[in-house]
Parts: sequence; structure tokens; C-alpha cells
Amino acid sequence: MVQKYTTEAYDAAAKAIDEIPGVGKVSAEQIIAETGIDMTRFPTAHHLCSWAGLSPGNNESAGKRKSGKTRKGNKTLKKTLIQCAPSAIKNKDTFF
Repeated sequence: MVQKYTTEAYDAAAKAIDEIPGVGKVSAEQIIAETGIDMTRFPTAHHLCSWAGLSPGNNESAGKRKSGKTRKGNKTLKKTLIQCAPSAIKNKDTFF
């Protein structure tokens, strides 16, 4: 079943994402463009991070840690979130 969302729903989602430290209006719009506003397709935040290609691998065998390289994932979303991270780190008034 396909749900149709109004522009007000997208505007509300963009405004909510824009309130996150380090994320601007354009970045919020890019995040919504790549993920949509229906987050039920991602059971947890870890699933979303993995889909974006930001979760490191966990390859361990016989007690030895091997490469923890991240996946390719969604290139646009990955670049957007990586660009937002330094801005979030510089803001000292949050837990980021």
C-alpha cells in the first residue's frame, strides 16, 4: 500500500531534522530525499546507519580483529552526514 504524504508532512520533517545541531536546511532536505519520512522501513537507528554505509564492520576470527572497513552504502546520504558531523562536534552546548 502506497501512502501519499503532503508537503506539510515533508516540511514538518525537515524542520525537525533541522533542529539537530550541525544539520542545516539543505542537509535536512537531502536526508529526507534519500530516506523519506516513513522510518518504519528501518527497525532501529542501527539499520539506518548500516544502510547509509556508516557502520563499521566487525570481522573477528580466532581473537584477532581484522579489517573493520565500512560498506559503500548510500553515497549521497553518507556524504551529507559526514559533512554535518564536524559542525555538530563544534557545538559545545549539546551531547554530541
